[in-house]
Amino acid sequence: MATLFLTAGLVLLNGMLFGFSTASIAGVVGTISEAFALSTRATEMMVTSLLAGCFVGAVLAAPISQRIGRRPSCLLAATLAFAGYALVPLGQAMAPGVGMLVAARVLIGLGVGLSSMVVPMYAAEVTPARHRGAVVSLFQLAVTIGILLGYAVPLALTGHATWAQMLGGGVLIAAACAGAVLLLPESPRWLISRGRMADGEAAARWLGLAGEISAGDGESAPAGNWRAVLGRGSTKAVLVLCSVLFVLQNFSGIDGILYYAPHIFTELGFPAGVAALAATFGLGLVNVLATMAAMMLVDRLGRRPLLIAGSAAMAVSLALVIVAALADWPYVALAGLCAYIVAFALSLGPLPYVLMSELFPSAIRERGIAAASATSWLFNAIVAASFLSVVEGIGLAATIGIFLVVCVASLFISLAYVPETRQVELEDIEKDVLAGKALRRLGA
Repeated sequence: MATLFLTAGLVLLNGMLFGFSTASIAGVVGTISEAFALSTRATEMMVTSLLAGCFVGAVLAAPISQRIGRRPSCLLAATLAFAGYALVPLGQAMAPGVGMLVAARVLIGLGVGLSSMVVPMYAAEVTPARHRGAVVSLFQLAVTIGILLGYAVPLALTGHATWAQMLGGGVLIAAACAGAVLLLPESPRWLISRGRMADGEAAARWLGLAGEISAGDGESAPAGNWRAVLGRGSTKAVLVLCSVLFVLQNFSGIDGILYYAPHIFTELGFPAGVAALAATFGLGLVNVLATMAAMMLVDRLGRRPLLIAGSAAMAVSLALVIVAALADWPYVALAGLCAYIVAFALSLGPLPYVLMSELFPSAIRERGIAAASATSWLFNAIVAASFLSVVEGIGLAATIGIFLVVCVASLFISLAYVPETRQVELEDIEKDVLAGKALRRLGA
């Protein structure tokens, strides 16, 4: 049980790093734009710089984690993020300018992109099946806590600290991530796949997994056969499904809200400044509470029902926001956005991470999860790099209409293809995938 809490702690801290890294820019983006006289396009590029680093980090995650292991990869990710956060205030002290900020954000992004792939995979591999959904979902809860922290800092410290000091506070989270990983063993599944049977069995006993895996588990899917495994059964379909879920997640509107919430609330009629920041903080708080509910439900109700119901509720909520935006009802729009956040936190928020950590066969788990994560970061960056320009071009209501269409697509894809993997061991899911079962029937 102690190792379960340690694993949960590692997931929690890395999720907070993810959330704070992506959301902390929202409350200071206006200040930075004014300080460096940035155009709308330049502002979008500055915001996107972190996401570009995340994309590269996710792409590199597979070869790195396969070669050096899950645990060293987690430590490398924390080190990169620590260096980037340290560079934010130090860089502005040495050579003030947006270029130094972009360099720091790219470095942070490399660490966050790497951890966004490796940590959920590590957690899925070292957690007993009955707790796996909740522990992996903890990553998304932690992301929302990090987002809330990123929103709270400018709300509390504006006028008391510089934007560089507010952003640089993430160095504390990165340091805690590095400390947490040192307390845990390497993944026994990775050790066995590398032929280190004795080490793998010892790690499995330490983690309480001796009854779930054995030395024989690594023999059916050795790491060197990943190309052959990719062509077997339903593996390619799994890769496509996981990638599509992340595209839907990012195009559903969450990233526009995440990075530009104060701007959105100003567009909806809230006064700029503290009022918009307070509304943003309220949205972040709703996100945390809803994600806590999702953690309790994901292993009770299952992945599929939550994804279907959540996608439908997201579409209805965004329709309400569109009506409120056109009618100039700011508080109705706020209620609609809160309902959307609740639905997202129960569905497209945590479940793509849970499903990608469960569905990929062990021989391609690193590459499959890295491909899905890289897809997520790519489309995340597309939204961040275009949101303000699209709002300026077609208006906020029409922009939200695009997100609504994506939520409807998520509903139909979930109905047609998403399997139920609740309380099914990874090895049983892998057998179904390699046997060529239809996506909808995996784990059944």
